[in-house]
Amino acid sequence: MTSGASHKSRKEMMAILFMVINTIAISAVYVSTKFLTASLHPNQVAFLYKFSCLLVVVPWCIATGFRQSIKTFRMGLHVTRGVFSFMGAVCFAYSISKIKLTDASAIAYLENVIVLCVGVFYFKEKLNTAKVILISFGFVGAVFVTNPSLDGFVTDYVFMFLALIFWAINNLTIKVLGKTEGTKAQLFYGTLFGSLFSMPMAIHEWRPIELYHLKYIIALALFHGIHSIAFFKAFKFSDVSSVMPFDYLRLVFTGLFGYLFFYEIPQTSSIFGYILIVSGGMYFIHHEGKKNGLYKKKSFSEK
Repeated sequence: MTSGASHKSRKEMMAILFMVINTIAISAVYVSTKFLTASLHPNQVAFLYKFSCLLVVVPWCIATGFRQSIKTFRMGLHVTRGVFSFMGAVCFAYSISKIKLTDASAIAYLENVIVLCVGVFYFKEKLNTAKVILISFGFVGAVFVTNPSLDGFVTDYVFMFLALIFWAINNLTIKVLGKTEGTKAQLFYGTLFGSLFSMPMAIHEWRPIELYHLKYIIALALFHGIHSIAFFKAFKFSDVSSVMPFDYLRLVFTGLFGYLFFYEIPQTSSIFGYILIVSGGMYFIHHEGKKNGLYKKKSFSEK
């Protein structure tokens, strides 16, 4: 193995490690949110989530020059992103208080399916076999996860699907903002406007914050920060097709945390749904990797 191949291998291992850290951090956000919604209203939890993240972002911006860090050319788009970010957070907090962590984690993977559908129907992107499999496996898997009866589906799962729609729109605005805006500016305005828009609803449903709540609020901000850093670091060290399959470990960690902290055991139908959603996603990632020439045979010098 040449030194160049060895260096590339180390970078790929670092990318995988960061993606695993990312999945643990997201799972911890789910757990912290579920603990908080047990005694606080979801509207209040959504505000605390956004505001605690803002308190982490502000010192970071100050340390590197506040005015320069928050410089923006697209304030209107930041406001739009803040609206959808806060709506997604409220729906997510309500949903996570009602459904199992693994169900929420599995359904969250459908965000990519929604973005893909927007691309096909709105931007007229071409369908191929991989996209059809991702969409069909995703939606059929969601049916098995939700196991829909009229009452249960409406009250317990609809808010998670709404959260995905809001997050998908939020991600589209991030793609546009990424062309002119820095990372710090996006994080600052996203958490600032998310906090401002969620505040009135939080005040209306405000419940007293006890001392034991603080550890979960701090955990929300801490693990959100870890997730953000690890996610971007993973893609810095390697390509999407190499690291995204490891994002499905989130389902394993949420399942483990759900069992340890909330004694949750998935239903058989839900497990079948998880398999369908993960299989569709893995096939799509593999197909995109092959299409972009990322799976090439190694030369003898790299073996």
